[in-house]
Amino acid sequence: MNHSGFLLSKIFIKGEIKVISNKGWMQKEMVKIPQSIGGEQPIDVAYTILALSTFYKVFKNEKYLQMMRNAFSWFLGKNHLHQIIYNPATGGCYDGLEEKNVNLNQGAESAVSYLMARLCFPK
Repeated sequence: MNHSGFLLSKIFIKGEIKVISNKGWMQKEMVKIPQSIGGEQPIDVAYTILALSTFYKVFKNEKYLQMMRNAFSWFLGKNHLHQIIYNPATGGCYDGLEEKNVNLNQGAESAVSYLMARLCFPK
């Protein structure tokens, strides 16, 4: 398995994205991701989408496009809280998901992350 396949196998579970929490580290020897819930940030989802976009352009494999769509849906409520992260009322993006709540801060990094992810999709 290549490096990208390894990482994707750890963050896509049953077709849904669950980025590695900022509450801990995943060690090379770990078979499973630590079961931390929360600590998911828009920048991690956006960078995953950027990488998948590159894989799609290079390999022309539709699975990467589908993974991009699945990852992007995290912003729209397909996450463990079933809450939107992108705020259509403000055009901003919340700063992340914790275990039981959305971090309601709307920093520039999160908004830029959302916009970068959105611009990755083919026209």
